[in-house]
Amino acid sequence: MSAQIRTSHRIVISEKLKENTQGAIRTTIELLSIAAQMTQSVPYLGAISTALTEFMKIQDEVDQCKDECKEAMDDAEQINALIKKFRNKCMESGREESALNETLREAFTELERIVLECITTLQKCKTDSKRKRDRLRLYWKRADLLKSVQVCAAKMGKALQRFDRTLHVDVAFLLEDIRVVVDEIRDTIQSPNLPQDNMPATSPTWRLRAAPLIFYGRDKEVNHAVDLIVRQAPARVAVLGSGGIGKTSIALAVLHHPEVKALYADRRCFMSCETTTTADEIVGALAEALGLQIEKGTSTATARHHLFSYLGSVSGVVCLDNLETPWDTDTAAVEDLLAEIASLPSVALLVTSRVTDSPLIRWSSPPLDPIAPFSIDAALQTWDVICTGHNEHVVKLVKAVDCVPLAVTLLARLARSEPAETIWARWEKEHTELLHSHGAANRLNNLGVSIELSLQALEYQDAVDVLSIISIFPDGLVELQGNDDTPDVSRLEDIFGGRLAVRRALTLLKQLSLIYVEGSERLGIQIQLIRVLSPIRHHMQDHHRVSDEIFLMMASIAPHLYLGTRNAYLLFGFDREGLCRERCFQMVVSEPGLTTNVNLLARTIEMARTFEPHKLSELHRWLVHLFVWDKTYVKARYHITEAIQLAEKSGDRKALFENWKDWLWIFVNECEDGGAEHDCRFLDEVQEAIQKAWKFGCDESRRWDRYSGDYVSIAWAQHFVNEGRRKLHMPVVHRSGLYSDDGSTVSVDLWDASDRLTEKSYEAPWDLSVVLESLNWPSSSES
Repeated sequence: MSAQIRTSHRIVISEKLKENTQGAIRTTIELLSIAAQMTQSVPYLGAISTALTEFMKIQDEVDQCKDECKEAMDDAEQINALIKKFRNKCMESGREESALNETLREAFTELERIVLECITTLQKCKTDSKRKRDRLRLYWKRADLLKSVQVCAAKMGKALQRFDRTLHVDVAFLLEDIRVVVDEIRDTIQSPNLPQDNMPATSPTWRLRAAPLIFYGRDKEVNHAVDLIVRQAPARVAVLGSGGIGKTSIALAVLHHPEVKALYADRRCFMSCETTTTADEIVGALAEALGLQIEKGTSTATARHHLFSYLGSVSGVVCLDNLETPWDTDTAAVEDLLAEIASLPSVALLVTSRVTDSPLIRWSSPPLDPIAPFSIDAALQTWDVICTGHNEHVVKLVKAVDCVPLAVTLLARLARSEPAETIWARWEKEHTELLHSHGAANRLNNLGVSIELSLQALEYQDAVDVLSIISIFPDGLVELQGNDDTPDVSRLEDIFGGRLAVRRALTLLKQLSLIYVEGSERLGIQIQLIRVLSPIRHHMQDHHRVSDEIFLMMASIAPHLYLGTRNAYLLFGFDREGLCRERCFQMVVSEPGLTTNVNLLARTIEMARTFEPHKLSELHRWLVHLFVWDKTYVKARYHITEAIQLAEKSGDRKALFENWKDWLWIFVNECEDGGAEHDCRFLDEVQEAIQKAWKFGCDESRRWDRYSGDYVSIAWAQHFVNEGRRKLHMPVVHRSGLYSDDGSTVSVDLWDASDRLTEKSYEAPWDLSVVLESLNWPSSSES
């Protein structure tokens, strides 16, 4: 029989390769060549083991990359140990001439290729020449050699994993052993001499954790999952979302739902995969959770057969919690295992995972959306149960953590011993460092640990870098928008080019629920934002901050970002020392309108104390605009006074006009809010300011040198002065020109007014009061 086994696709070693090698490499090649020509049966095992033993001696002969070489040799040593153990078991069982099954033949054929590839690579890492020039040439090639050796080491590591799963005597002869045992059991059970009281009396008990005691705001998700399980039995349901979002609680609520309990009774199992790293470990843990008695030392294949034989005969629902742990480390095998579970005719499958790229099985439809944070109401209900009552500081706290359930729970537990006001003050300084309780090393008691678990699963530095970029922006970055403007993400792709694979990183971050996409509307335009939940964003800023290099590369696109996004970028830069702060400072100094953040402009003014007066004046004036928008008029007047004094030092007439116009703008806004036009002394001060603005708005020949819109701004100030004077029963000295009647009730058409002003500006005399009184504005409407 062994002679009929195919040996196609086995390696062929050329004579040239043998001739160009020496020492352990040459010996290994000769032994490997002999093994590759043998039929893959038990005697073959001795030949391949001997080749591996000689292969491990090569590390003593290489001149470069010794550490990386050792890694491959260590894995080869473990493979060799498995082969020897397997061979000994075959000899002890009397199968010393038996052929290997197809799975093992494929594994050994792949091992032959890997060993040959390693030999070829390691040959390049040694030199038999004693000439200094040859040794230097080898040294300069070290970087390329290092990559090649690392690739070989990785392949040898994968080969070790493969042999560790398959190279057991129980696997090789599994079918025969199972047949014998099954026949013996069948004969025993069918024997008429077997007393009935010796038959098994009980069935395995399925392990199920208790339902969550504190559970609010998840009716929609639970009802959706229950509907799938009840109406599409046996259902396959995935509960997906970021760490700490409440996936486990939702799964337990589903398992304890009356409809699910009515359908499956005691056949409801909950099993955590948190401590498992392979599909085989899932099999063992699940068998234990189902109450199956599997003897110690039973092979994984036998255990798996036992598990699925049992599940194939029952009806129930199995929940695999935290599936991302083994899925990340043993992806293909876990997917195969889930596919096998999904093929069971009467067992429903429920999984929870941070990874949204779920295994390729036929999931029940429609699937659940990724789990979102709590609503404000659900967050406060949860808080109240834990801590009894809430106030405005609690509301600020739950909003600050984006209502993430684990964060809300940890803060509420902390509030049992500290006032919410104190916790809020600590949050502003400590952020996610605050979010832990007793047993902080556990992910359920420390949100930082939970976030780090997700980051470790990335295994891709570009993704961490891109996440650190997005974490700069509380309101997120635009990924898509419904107009011709370039989205923020596209701008990032343009500036980083080959430095960061932005799109690939975003895909990975979405799959691990570290970012999410949110639809929104901005200025009537539909957009899609990429956002990071607040706890993750703060954790990234505290522990994985974006590098100076990446931050400075973004400076070129900062002026083109949406205003809120631009503010976030500049604030982040000001909080960094060195080049980042200096770059952002220069951006604001050169163009103050880039920011609408009061603190940022105030810090810029403080840092620019030694600058020219005209530049400082401009900074103060932009700060005035922000205070007026915020209706903080006292501060606005202080800064416009500073701006005027600085402009006077520089003698800049244009700046003086703009500053006096803004001084009047403050007055107008205050009046519209019900303010200061009733004080006669203040009205006189405003009238004087109007005259100054008019003065600086004219050229040396007293001709109006500004836009008509600037004139209208002054005219509005005159109108409110006149209103104040009327209320104080004082005569109107200057007409505003905005109304056609003496009582300011019939307004004029401002478009026509602007045209009239343009015509009048070419006539003499150039005096404000004369111009205001001589303009005959056309009437438009009564007011």
